[in-house]
Order: sequence, then structure tokens, then C-alpha cells
Amino acid sequence: MDRLKGKNILIGKEPGQGRLLLSVAVEGHPRQAVVQSAVPDSVSRCMPLENVAHCKIAVDNSGLMRLYNLKSQNVTYVDGMEIESKAINANSKVALGKDHFPISISTILNAAKQLVPQAAAAMPEEFSIAHLEKVWDEYESTLENIQLKQQKANKMRMLPIMIGSLSAVASPVIATVAAVESLYITVPIAAISFLMYFVIYQRKDTSLDEKKEANKRFVTDYVCPNPNCRHFMGNQHYQILSQSTKCPYCGAKFATK
Repeated sequence: MDRLKGKNILIGKEPGQGRLLLSVAVEGHPRQAVVQSAVPDSVSRCMPLENVAHCKIAVDNSGLMRLYNLKSQNVTYVDGMEIESKAINANSKVALGKDHFPISISTILNAAKQLVPQAAAAMPEEFSIAHLEKVWDEYESTLENIQLKQQKANKMRMLPIMIGSLSAVASPVIATVAAVESLYITVPIAAISFLMYFVIYQRKDTSLDEKKEANKRFVTDYVCPNPNCRHFMGNQHYQILSQSTKCPYCGAKFATK
């Protein structure tokens, strides 16, 4: 039906032949087709060049159809009722003239579609994906910083254990040199190690939340720039994405500048 949107289909008797003729104007020139034969004289002639016909079907830009009786002396019926104009569909029962000559709306529509060339496919729009390089770099940088923070936190957690272990070995030597009981050295170091351990483990590890937030931003921003698509481009590196010529989801062309 898209081909017929905005078109008028003239319908009437073919002059001198007695067949049902329809006509559709394409780029200002009428195109014609014959769909039925043995049309009675009560059906008015169709002469496209003079814009004369028994009736016409007007298709609006949304695809809705309306049938018009074009002359007061003509008679046109829809579902058994005489009309001047009436909304119809492909299943409406339409008859022309006082002889109630039946016509098939679906047959007329199919024939009219053949007269109208299919519109050429629109060229896909082009969108720049250059900004996605920054999105990717920021995502990678954020993940690296989170990983470094985790590594630093792990080292800090090991520090009290290392100090405690070292004190167990070094305390006797230090006690001998300082001429004091090793207990006076071991106990303070153990207390310091425990305090450090307690303080370090009291710190909340936010790395998981930070990673979730980074992933959320990435999925929201690393998308097709076509506003009608906005599909996530996946976890493929920008260097790989920049080699793509179009979006795999909407077909929009990609440009890297």
C-alpha cells in the first residue's frame, strides 16, 4: 500500500472496448490497466487525460482510502448503499452504475500497485563514531585504576602480617643487642601490627561498586550514534569498531571523523 499513498485511482469503462479501466498518475503522466471485461453502459467512461471517470479511490498519506462518485449522473454503491463518498477498505463491496456492476477493490489495488514504481531505498544516514574512542579510553582507564587500587589494598592487607612475621624473627636479635627481654619488643610490635590490621580491614572495599558504575556508564555511552538505534556496540575495542563501515543493527553508516 505504500506505493499508492497520496495517489488517486480513476475507475471507469474503457472507451470503445467495454472493459473496466483504471488509471494512476505517475510523475504527472497517467498509467492505465484493464482489470475486468463486459462492463455495462451504466458505468461511465474513464478518460485519464481529461481527468474523467466514473469514480475514484483517493489514498491518503497514512494509507486510508475513500471512494468518490465523480458525477451526479453516475451511481456508485458501497455495501449496497448509494454513496457520494465513503471510506472503504480492500474488503468493501463496491458496485457501479444502475446495473450494480461489481468491482473487486483488492484486484484494483493490486493492479494499481503494478503501475506505480517502487520508491528507491533511501541511502542510510551517516554518523560519526569518533567520540566513542574517548568513551572506550575512559572505560579502560577506569578499570585499570580500579585494578591498581585493588592491588594496593591487597599489599596494605599483607603489611601487618609481614611486620608480625618479621618481629618474630628480629625480636630476639634486637633484645640481645639492646639487653632487654624480647617480650618488651615483641608485644609492642604485635600490638602495632594488630592495630594496623584492624584499621586496614575496617576500610570499605568500593572497587566492586566502582566497577558496576563504570560498566553502567559504558553500556549507556558506547552505543550507535543513530538516535533511532542507540544499540550497545559490545565490548569490542574501538580500534576494531572503527574498521566497521556500518551499524550491524540499524545499517547506519559509520564515519571516524
